[in-house]
Amino acid sequence: MIQSLYKHCGIFAGPQILLSVVTLGLLVAYLLAWWRRELLPGKNPWEQTLEPLAGIAVTIGLLGSVYGFIIAFGGFREGLDVSRVVSGLGSAYWTTGVGIVTSLVASLGSYSLSVLNR
Repeated sequence: MIQSLYKHCGIFAGPQILLSVVTLGLLVAYLLAWWRRELLPGKNPWEQTLEPLAGIAVTIGLLGSVYGFIIAFGGFREGLDVSRVVSGLGSAYWTTGVGIVTSLVASLGSYSLSVLNR
């Protein structure tokens, strides 16, 4: 699965995978801390970590999109190179999708933890 992600996302796959793993790890750690009642009511330490990660995930996804579109439009330079156009567009959509999913997980996790910790 990771190789498939690298194939589709290009150079932005590494940062996206790392960010996704860190986001999930932090979310699980905060959920376990809440479950063990180690978090003080009203204190939300995840707001300083999960919410910025959500913004970073979207930004990396958009950077990957721009990179993918640059590759795709490069396929029009000397005639039409369909494989390059398709590869670039695929990379653009994959990076955007992975960035949005990671951002959603971070944002929904942060919101859920805030509701649970009230």
